[in-house]
Amino acid sequence: MNWAVVMAGGNGTRFWPLSNSKHPKQFLRLLGGQTPAETCVQRLARVVPMSRILIVASESHRESLAEALPDFPAHQVLWEPVGRNTAACIAWANEAIRAQDPQAVIGVFPSDHAISDEAAFAQCLEKAYAAAAGRIVLFGIEPTRPETGYGYIREGVCDADGISKVASFLEKPDLATAVSYLEDGKYLWNSGMFIFDANVMHEELALYVPQIVEKIEAVVKDPSKLADIFPTLLSISIDYAVMEHTKRAAVMRASFPWDDLGTWASIRRYYPADAHGNAACGAATLIDCHDTFAYADDGRVIAALGMNHVVIVSTREAVLVLDADRAQEVRKIVDSLKNK
Repeated sequence: MNWAVVMAGGNGTRFWPLSNSKHPKQFLRLLGGQTPAETCVQRLARVVPMSRILIVASESHRESLAEALPDFPAHQVLWEPVGRNTAACIAWANEAIRAQDPQAVIGVFPSDHAISDEAAFAQCLEKAYAAAAGRIVLFGIEPTRPETGYGYIREGVCDADGISKVASFLEKPDLATAVSYLEDGKYLWNSGMFIFDANVMHEELALYVPQIVEKIEAVVKDPSKLADIFPTLLSISIDYAVMEHTKRAAVMRASFPWDDLGTWASIRRYYPADAHGNAACGAATLIDCHDTFAYADDGRVIAALGMNHVVIVSTREAVLVLDADRAQEVRKIVDSLKNK
């Protein structure tokens, strides 16, 4: 049977000061309306029955998840006592599902992506589930700009079903390299969404990070050991743990528009810009500014004069001002404040 796992455990530090450790970005209404976590679950329910959707979330986010998804079944949430990155998250979900359904095919999805054409997504997802036997199928996104904030996948030989082998994974590039990837046409953004045969993922995890699998199996057999075992797990991403080593990775070109709601610079794309490239959410007055984004969450007016390529965020807790090109680095501010 087909299953889906929503990874909702991140802290979303790049959306400080609006996000914090108790209320991260996947539970924020950044674009108005629903939270990203709500939208993700509803999108998946078009293809996978709600009874076979699991959420992996942080124990510290119980209140936020309950507020965002009040009707989601409690027994379908795996609560991480501490964060241990995506390899541990996926291993736990994979083994929990295998214990119920040894022949499961599982899709894993970050909870904070924006996908505007849900019908196209559902069609692509159904194809990926059907093609996942014996391999791990990733969704690759055709680049629309020279993005330096994403990892990339280089396509290899294409199969008869239109799915390619993964030739290589590439880290986040500098601007010149990103431009060359865009021009080449064989490089895709790594969306972080993938579908796999549960037994294949078990075998690959056991091959490359056996210490994680062994400990997770002990947790699945005896959930009372979770609090003692989970903090001892190796903290490593699934990309470093498995995907950059496995010979069973394949990539499907996604046929749907996709965006990673990863930084304040990405959020600005969803608000209409004026003739000078300025955009705002809330009360803002931008005079002689260019390519500037203002986000007012506290009812106060943001007023800026002569700013260029800047992001300004005002909340009840703090005010953030940064160069838009450095939106990926907000974590530095959070770390500095923690140290103080």
